Amino acid sequence: MARVEKKFEEVKPDMTPMIDVTFLLLIFFIVTLKFKTLEGRLDSNLPKDMGTSNATVEEIEKVDIVIQVANPGQKVPDPKTATTSKPQGRLDHYVGRVVRVSVGTTSFNVRTDALNEDGLFTDLGRLRTALNPFLKTKDETPVTLDAREGVVYGDVIGVLDVVIDMGFVKVSFAGTQAQD
Repeated sequence: MARVEKKFEEVKPDMTPMIDVTFLLLIFFIVTLKFKTLEGRLDSNLPKDMGTSNATVEEIEKVDIVIQVANPGQKVPDPKTATTSKPQGRLDHYVGRVVRVSVGTTSFNVRTDALNEDGLFTDLGRLRTALNPFLKTKDETPVTLDAREGVVYGDVIGVLDVVIDMGFVKVSFAGTQAQD
């Protein structure tokens, strides 16, 4: 018996419909694309004395709060965080730590181990007194917190709590590492 050889024809798919669908999808996504708008406001420092406008701009006084370490104190384990594996305490806290807070020309020391019942520094009443002259324009007055070398998170948060509690809206952090 003789074998009949089958001839296979090579099938070439028509790519035109696939290319058409691809371009239609591409056009659809380009047309429906919405760019994300920036949320919030980006402040910029543009020159006030240049440009085409003849309007005079009233200077807004800004408040710079500088936080520096006056006495680093001693880091000791916190016995309130004791566990069976670490009976001396899992977390550390500072004893005798003093931070110098400066608002303009006013400077005062804050003991970070003197806390009230809410867990806030008791010495920050002087910060409230130093910020009182700016309360009239607290919505427009920018406040900058400048934490210098050695200042820890808890020191900055204590000052930030007071600033926000007083109602200041424009609060920012200095990004410089300038040292005195």
